[in-house]
Amino acid sequence: MTRAFIRFSDGSISTDADESTLLRALRDPKAIFWVDLDRPDDNELAILDDVFGFHPLAIEDTIQYNQRPKIESYNHVGSTCNSGYFYMVIHGPDLSSFKESLRTKELDIFVSERYMVTIHEEEMTSVKSALMRMESSPARLLDSGVDMLLYYILDHVVDNYSPIFDWMQEEIDDLEDAALTRPTQELLVKIGLKKRELLNLRRIIGPEREVLAQLTRGDVAFIRPQARVYLRDVQDHLNRAVESIEIYRDLILGARDIYLSSISNQLNQIMKTLTIISVIALPMTVITSFFGMNFSDGVPAFDRMLHSTVSFVIAMVIMLGLAGGLLYLFKAKKWI
Repeated sequence: MTRAFIRFSDGSISTDADESTLLRALRDPKAIFWVDLDRPDDNELAILDDVFGFHPLAIEDTIQYNQRPKIESYNHVGSTCNSGYFYMVIHGPDLSSFKESLRTKELDIFVSERYMVTIHEEEMTSVKSALMRMESSPARLLDSGVDMLLYYILDHVVDNYSPIFDWMQEEIDDLEDAALTRPTQELLVKIGLKKRELLNLRRIIGPEREVLAQLTRGDVAFIRPQARVYLRDVQDHLNRAVESIEIYRDLILGARDIYLSSISNQLNQIMKTLTIISVIALPMTVITSFFGMNFSDGVPAFDRMLHSTVSFVIAMVIMLGLAGGLLYLFKAKKWI
């Protein structure tokens, strides 16, 4: 679906997205407009070349989904595009199912001095929010400039990461607690998955920070100084997001270390218990081995002792006494 909001030089507002209206807006030197292509088909994507005359490489990147966040400037002058522009790719989080699977949605943006074109294959809350504001007061938002429209969208994209980081903090806290109290193999798998999610976020947000840096440094045309002030605020939020990822990554590694320490401690406890049992059983084994000797024939006194009830009782008392004494010794030395 293609939507358009156009303010012509005579002050009139149009929401027609047909090619003739867009061409008229391009030829109007003072017209300002925004075109949004939501899950476009091939016919709708054709306006990128037929109407705007964007560079074929930029159009190819738009069609090929899952591009890396980037920004590229073009000075290409086509038959209808009478000024330079820049093309950028940004990713916003998918808030609909981030607790089950953390993924992002790609947003492609073409920006010129007088217009902005956004393309996305999925519904994006950042674009939807900007569209709602545009519907309520199109003249005011368009008069604020294309660079401010870009700011509104980027600000929503970055702000949408906040609930993910809040949830991530809770998840990591739970993993740390479980690593101390319930260190299981399943927990180690969860720690690995969480680490991978953080790496994926870092791979997306890291390049986006460089995109914002180019916009705020003035490396890209059409961004006025007053708009750069607002974009620096978005950049600051993005920087904090990257810092949060690094902190969470350290916490995840800490949770893994806690898990490994807990497993090692459990193993040590098992070995300690087995060692104590072995030490207690050793003297009993010696005594029973003595009474189990098979050369009593020809030694009547020894034979009578082996088959005496009193001897059996004495042996049991000695073995139990040794076991009790060893247990007392271990407790006195605080080994158990």
